[in-house]
Amino acid sequence: MTFFGQISAGAGEPEKLVALLATLGLLAVAAWRAVRWFLEVKPSPDPWDEAITVEIAKDDAVPLCPHCLAQHSGGADFCPDCGAPVGQYTNWLPFPQLFSVGHVLRLGTSGKFKRTPLMVFGFMLFSLIEYALFVPIYWIIFLCKLINRPPDEAPPEQPPPSPAPTNQ
Repeated sequence: MTFFGQISAGAGEPEKLVALLATLGLLAVAAWRAVRWFLEVKPSPDPWDEAITVEIAKDDAVPLCPHCLAQHSGGADFCPDCGAPVGQYTNWLPFPQLFSVGHVLRLGTSGKFKRTPLMVFGFMLFSLIEYALFVPIYWIIFLCKLINRPPDEAPPEQPPPSPAPTNQ
């Protein structure tokens, strides 16, 4: 039954009409207060002090890749070290956006990401939205990497020491 149907059905019963109008009034007040609260919230301050804010705002500040923290030029679209998208508009331009999507999907299949249920769900949903036709192939690779976590990179092997010469 719709809202207006409840009002017309409750017209013969004043208690129902008053209860319905009181509920609507409370909902309107709650919505109004929620909107007011949302508009009055002050943005949280930056997690750094004024000195760092001044350094970041300088023209000669060197931009860093958010993925590997390597320095790159201000006009770069992708990090020269890891390939992550770093440009201001890289994700908005049609052609470079394809490379950004590829970077996200490579992160999922490489297994080098923070493994939380939200991240796993995000990779699954993103792949389903982007590539519905190839999703089963991507999911197989993704889940294999998720289950069989790649071992951390071991240091390069040292050659075995040569045996000491014996004097006979």
